[in-house]
Amino acid sequence: MNGLHLVADCYNCQCPADILERTTQLEAQCVQACRDAGMQVVGQQFYQFEPSGVTGAVLLAESHLAIHTWPETGNVTLDIYVCNYQEDNSHKAQRLYDLMIALLKPERTLAKSIERGAIDV
Repeated sequence: MNGLHLVADCYNCQCPADILERTTQLEAQCVQACRDAGMQVVGQQFYQFEPSGVTGAVLLAESHLAIHTWPETGNVTLDIYVCNYQEDNSHKAQRLYDLMIALLKPERTLAKSIERGAIDV
């Protein structure tokens, strides 16, 4: 259970509207960001709200990325947890966080970093 857990509330995101509104764009971007951060994607599940909005998760061998959007306000919540079972993957969690923030382009972010367990690997 050792790992780094990053959570963020992103306000007034300036990304293209379809990223927050539709699963097709957001899912593809999230999966690619996980891969670009050096993580192994083992599954994903995204749900489309009507008329717009998305909730989704990318399952990783290293743990997960969860995201929820509110297109009507431009707000997003992010949840990134990366475990450190065989090695310290904290840098991958931070890289994924940075990629997601670059994608979403929030005007304001409230973020927390939580060390789970004892991160001695």
